[in-house]
Amino acid sequence: MQEHPAEQPTPIATPHGLRLDGIADLDAAVRAVQEHPGPVELPVGPDQLVGRHLGAVPRRQIGEVLREAGAQPLIVHAETSMDEDIPDEGVIATLDDHLSLAVGLGAEYVVVPRAGVRNGGRDEERIFSMLAALAEAASAQHVHLVLENEGATADEIDLLIDMERAREDGDVDAEPQYLVSVAWNVASSARAGEDPVAAFARMRPLLERAPVLVRGVDEASFAALLEAVPDLREAVAAGRILVVLDPSGDPSGDPTGSTV
Repeated sequence: MQEHPAEQPTPIATPHGLRLDGIADLDAAVRAVQEHPGPVELPVGPDQLVGRHLGAVPRRQIGEVLREAGAQPLIVHAETSMDEDIPDEGVIATLDDHLSLAVGLGAEYVVVPRAGVRNGGRDEERIFSMLAALAEAASAQHVHLVLENEGATADEIDLLIDMERAREDGDVDAEPQYLVSVAWNVASSARAGEDPVAAFARMRPLLERAPVLVRGVDEASFAALLEAVPDLREAVAAGRILVVLDPSGDPSGDPTGSTV
Protein backbone atom coordinates (compact mmCIF):
# COMPACT_ATOMS: atom_id res chain seq x y z
CA MET A 1 0.00 0.00 0.00
CA GLN A 2 1.26 3.45 -0.85
CA GLU A 3 1.93 5.85 1.98
CA HIS A 4 0.04 9.10 1.89
CA PRO A 5 2.48 12.04 1.91
CA ALA A 6 0.77 13.85 4.80
CA GLU A 7 -1.02 12.53 7.85
CA GLN A 8 -2.55 15.88 8.75
CA PRO A 9 -4.35 18.37 6.49
CA THR A 10 -1.90 20.66 4.74
CA PRO A 11 -1.95 24.23 6.18
CA ILE A 12 -4.14 26.32 3.90
CA ALA A 13 -2.19 29.13 2.23
CA THR A 14 -5.34 30.69 0.79
CA PRO A 15 -8.92 29.64 1.50
CA HIS A 16 -10.17 30.05 -2.08
CA GLY A 17 -9.56 27.31 -4.59
CA LEU A 18 -10.72 26.16 -7.98
CA ARG A 19 -12.57 23.25 -9.57
CA LEU A 20 -10.77 22.01 -12.69
CA ASP A 21 -13.86 20.79 -14.52
CA GLY A 22 -13.50 19.83 -18.18
CA ILE A 23 -9.73 20.38 -18.21
CA ALA A 24 -8.02 17.25 -19.52
CA ASP A 25 -4.68 18.82 -20.48
CA LEU A 26 -2.05 19.02 -17.74
CA ASP A 27 -0.47 22.22 -19.09
CA ALA A 28 -3.87 23.94 -19.08
CA ALA A 29 -4.50 22.67 -15.54
CA VAL A 30 -1.14 24.05 -14.38
CA ARG A 31 -1.93 27.47 -15.86
CA ALA A 32 -5.32 27.51 -14.12
CA VAL A 33 -3.77 26.61 -10.77
CA GLN A 34 -1.00 29.19 -11.14
CA GLU A 35 -3.63 31.86 -11.75
CA HIS A 36 -5.67 30.73 -8.75
CA PRO A 37 -3.49 28.82 -6.23
CA GLY A 38 -5.09 27.18 -3.24
CA PRO A 39 -7.39 24.18 -2.84
CA VAL A 40 -7.87 22.42 -6.18
CA GLU A 41 -10.73 20.02 -6.86
CA LEU A 42 -10.22 17.37 -9.55
CA PRO A 43 -13.43 15.85 -10.94
CA VAL A 44 -12.98 12.21 -11.94
CA GLY A 45 -14.26 10.89 -15.24
CA PRO A 46 -14.18 11.18 -19.02
CA ASP A 47 -12.79 14.43 -20.44
CA GLN A 48 -11.18 15.20 -17.08
CA LEU A 49 -7.55 15.35 -16.03
CA VAL A 50 -7.81 12.23 -13.88
CA GLY A 51 -9.68 8.95 -14.01
CA ARG A 52 -9.86 5.80 -11.90
CA HIS A 53 -7.84 3.79 -14.40
CA LEU A 54 -4.92 6.22 -14.50
CA GLY A 55 -1.62 4.40 -13.89
CA ALA A 56 0.52 4.79 -10.80
CA VAL A 57 3.26 6.85 -12.47
CA PRO A 58 0.92 9.39 -14.14
CA ARG A 59 -0.98 9.75 -10.87
CA ARG A 60 2.18 10.65 -8.99
CA GLN A 61 3.43 12.97 -11.73
CA ILE A 62 0.12 14.86 -12.02
CA GLY A 63 -0.06 15.33 -8.26
CA GLU A 64 3.52 16.58 -8.04
CA VAL A 65 3.12 19.01 -10.95
CA LEU A 66 -0.13 20.47 -9.59
CA ARG A 67 1.30 20.94 -6.10
CA GLU A 68 4.36 22.67 -7.56
CA ALA A 69 1.95 24.99 -9.43
CA GLY A 70 0.23 25.96 -6.15
CA ALA A 71 -2.47 23.35 -5.54
CA GLN A 72 -2.85 23.02 -1.78
CA PRO A 73 -4.54 20.73 -0.96
CA LEU A 74 -5.66 18.46 -3.79
CA ILE A 75 -9.28 17.29 -3.63
CA VAL A 76 -10.72 14.41 -5.67
CA HIS A 77 -14.43 14.70 -6.55
CA ALA A 78 -15.93 11.26 -7.13
CA GLU A 79 -17.97 10.51 -10.23
CA THR A 80 -20.09 7.98 -8.28
CA SER A 81 -22.59 8.96 -5.59
CA MET A 82 -23.55 7.08 -2.44
CA ASP A 83 -27.01 6.60 -3.92
CA GLU A 84 -25.90 5.44 -7.37
CA ASP A 85 -28.30 2.95 -8.95
CA ILE A 86 -25.92 -0.01 -8.82
CA PRO A 87 -25.47 -2.73 -6.14
CA ASP A 88 -24.09 -1.55 -2.79
CA GLU A 89 -20.91 -3.56 -3.33
CA GLY A 90 -20.38 -1.80 -6.65
CA VAL A 91 -20.68 1.63 -5.06
CA ILE A 92 -18.17 0.71 -2.34
CA ALA A 93 -15.72 -0.82 -4.82
CA THR A 94 -15.92 2.18 -7.16
CA LEU A 95 -15.45 4.69 -4.36
CA ASP A 96 -12.57 2.61 -2.98
CA ASP A 97 -10.97 3.07 -6.42
CA HIS A 98 -11.35 6.83 -5.90
CA LEU A 99 -9.54 6.54 -2.56
CA SER A 100 -6.68 4.71 -4.27
CA LEU A 101 -6.60 7.41 -6.94
CA ALA A 102 -6.38 10.08 -4.23
CA VAL A 103 -3.48 8.27 -2.56
CA GLY A 104 -1.64 8.03 -5.87
CA LEU A 105 -2.14 11.73 -6.57
CA GLY A 106 -1.22 12.73 -3.04
CA ALA A 107 -4.71 14.20 -2.62
CA GLU A 108 -5.92 14.70 0.93
CA TYR A 109 -9.69 14.71 0.33
CA VAL A 110 -12.23 12.66 -1.59
CA VAL A 111 -15.67 14.27 -2.01
CA VAL A 112 -18.54 11.81 -2.43
CA PRO A 113 -21.93 13.14 -3.60
CA ARG A 114 -24.85 11.96 -1.46
CA ALA A 115 -27.03 11.41 -4.53
CA GLY A 116 -26.47 11.40 -8.27
CA VAL A 117 -28.49 11.51 -11.45
CA ARG A 118 -29.32 7.81 -11.19
CA ASN A 119 -30.81 7.74 -7.71
CA GLY A 120 -30.95 4.28 -6.15
CA GLY A 121 -33.28 5.27 -3.33
CA ARG A 122 -31.22 3.68 -0.54
CA ASP A 123 -32.49 4.12 3.01
CA GLU A 124 -30.37 5.83 5.64
CA GLU A 125 -29.34 2.55 7.29
CA ARG A 126 -27.81 1.24 4.06
CA ILE A 127 -26.12 4.55 3.34
CA PHE A 128 -24.67 4.58 6.86
CA SER A 129 -23.30 1.04 6.53
CA MET A 130 -21.66 1.84 3.19
CA LEU A 131 -20.28 5.13 4.47
CA ALA A 132 -18.83 3.45 7.56
CA ALA A 133 -16.95 0.94 5.39
CA LEU A 134 -15.57 3.73 3.23
CA ALA A 135 -14.66 5.81 6.29
CA GLU A 136 -12.55 2.96 7.63
CA ALA A 137 -10.82 2.51 4.27
CA ALA A 138 -10.18 6.26 3.97
CA SER A 139 -8.76 6.50 7.48
CA ALA A 140 -6.43 3.57 6.84
CA GLN A 141 -5.04 5.44 3.83
CA HIS A 142 -4.94 8.83 5.62
CA VAL A 143 -7.46 10.38 3.25
CA HIS A 144 -10.33 12.61 4.38
CA LEU A 145 -13.70 11.34 3.16
CA VAL A 146 -16.18 14.18 2.58
CA LEU A 147 -19.93 13.74 2.01
CA GLU A 148 -21.62 16.31 -0.25
CA ASN A 149 -25.23 17.27 0.44
CA GLU A 150 -27.91 16.75 -2.20
CA GLY A 151 -30.26 19.45 -0.88
CA ALA A 152 -30.68 20.71 2.67
CA THR A 153 -27.75 19.58 4.83
CA ALA A 154 -29.75 18.12 7.75
CA ASP A 155 -29.72 14.48 6.55
CA GLU A 156 -26.00 14.48 5.86
CA ILE A 157 -25.16 16.10 9.20
CA ASP A 158 -27.32 13.55 11.04
CA LEU A 159 -25.43 10.74 9.28
CA LEU A 160 -22.10 12.20 10.34
CA ILE A 161 -23.22 12.66 13.94
CA ASP A 162 -24.29 9.00 13.99
CA MET A 163 -20.90 8.08 12.50
CA GLU A 164 -19.07 9.89 15.31
CA ARG A 165 -21.16 8.06 17.91
CA ALA A 166 -20.38 4.74 16.21
CA ARG A 167 -16.66 5.56 16.26
CA GLU A 168 -16.80 6.43 19.96
CA ASP A 169 -18.60 3.13 20.62
CA GLY A 170 -15.91 1.23 18.74
CA ASP A 171 -18.19 0.22 15.87
CA VAL A 172 -16.28 2.25 13.26
CA ASP A 173 -12.51 1.89 13.17
CA ALA A 174 -11.37 5.32 11.97
CA GLU A 175 -9.12 8.02 13.35
CA PRO A 176 -11.15 11.08 14.44
CA GLN A 177 -9.44 13.50 12.04
CA TYR A 178 -10.21 11.21 9.09
CA LEU A 179 -13.82 10.50 10.00
CA VAL A 180 -16.29 11.71 7.39
CA SER A 181 -16.78 15.47 7.13
CA VAL A 182 -19.16 17.48 4.93
CA ALA A 183 -18.95 19.27 1.61
CA TRP A 184 -21.51 22.05 1.82
CA ASN A 185 -22.89 22.53 -1.68
CA VAL A 186 -24.30 25.98 -1.09
CA ALA A 187 -26.19 26.12 -4.41
CA SER A 188 -27.97 22.84 -3.68
CA SER A 189 -28.74 23.93 -0.13
CA ALA A 190 -30.15 27.27 -1.34
CA ARG A 191 -32.36 25.58 -3.94
CA ALA A 192 -33.82 23.48 -1.11
CA GLY A 193 -34.71 26.70 0.74
CA GLU A 194 -32.27 26.08 3.59
CA ASP A 195 -31.26 29.02 5.76
CA PRO A 196 -27.45 29.31 5.50
CA VAL A 197 -27.04 30.45 9.11
CA ALA A 198 -28.90 27.37 10.35
CA ALA A 199 -26.99 25.13 7.93
CA PHE A 200 -23.60 26.32 9.12
CA ALA A 201 -24.65 26.10 12.77
CA ARG A 202 -25.43 22.41 12.21
CA MET A 203 -22.08 21.65 10.61
CA ARG A 204 -19.90 23.84 12.83
CA PRO A 205 -19.16 21.07 15.40
CA LEU A 206 -17.53 19.10 12.58
CA LEU A 207 -14.79 21.75 12.36
CA GLU A 208 -13.28 20.40 15.57
CA ARG A 209 -11.88 17.38 13.72
CA ALA A 210 -11.58 18.39 10.05
CA PRO A 211 -12.16 21.35 7.73
CA VAL A 212 -15.52 21.75 6.01
CA LEU A 213 -15.48 22.08 2.23
CA VAL A 214 -17.67 24.82 0.73
CA ARG A 215 -18.60 24.43 -2.93
CA GLY A 216 -21.35 25.42 -5.36
CA VAL A 217 -20.30 29.09 -5.20
CA ASP A 218 -18.57 31.65 -7.36
CA GLU A 219 -16.73 34.66 -5.96
CA ALA A 220 -19.84 36.87 -5.79
CA SER A 221 -22.08 34.29 -4.14
CA PHE A 222 -19.38 33.34 -1.64
CA ALA A 223 -18.90 37.00 -0.70
CA ALA A 224 -22.65 37.24 -0.13
CA LEU A 225 -22.54 34.08 1.98
CA LEU A 226 -19.82 35.53 4.21
CA GLU A 227 -21.94 38.62 4.80
CA ALA A 228 -24.95 36.49 5.69
CA VAL A 229 -23.07 34.06 7.98
CA PRO A 230 -20.56 35.93 10.21
CA ASP A 231 -19.49 32.70 11.93
CA LEU A 232 -18.40 31.35 8.55
CA ARG A 233 -16.06 34.30 8.05
CA GLU A 234 -14.46 33.52 11.41
CA ALA A 235 -13.99 29.85 10.43
CA VAL A 236 -12.43 30.86 7.11
CA ALA A 237 -9.99 33.13 8.93
CA ALA A 238 -9.10 30.23 11.23
CA GLY A 239 -8.29 28.01 8.23
CA ARG A 240 -11.12 25.57 8.95
CA ILE A 241 -12.94 26.09 5.65
CA LEU A 242 -11.86 24.96 2.18
CA VAL A 243 -13.59 26.95 -0.55
CA VAL A 244 -13.79 25.60 -4.08
CA LEU A 245 -14.98 28.24 -6.53
CA ASP A 246 -16.79 27.13 -9.66
CA PRO A 247 -17.02 30.20 -11.92
CA SER A 248 -18.36 28.12 -14.79
CA GLY A 249 -21.07 26.55 -12.69
CA ASP A 250 -24.56 27.74 -11.77
CA PRO A 251 -24.69 28.85 -8.15
CA SER A 252 -28.40 29.12 -8.90
CA GLY A 253 -30.00 31.53 -6.57
CA ASP A 254 -29.04 33.69 -3.65
CA PRO A 255 -27.08 31.60 -1.12
CA THR A 256 -28.29 33.86 1.66
CA GLY A 257 -31.85 32.73 1.10
CA SER A 258 -32.98 36.27 0.39
CA THR A 259 -35.97 36.73 -1.87
CA VAL A 260 -35.19 40.35 -2.56
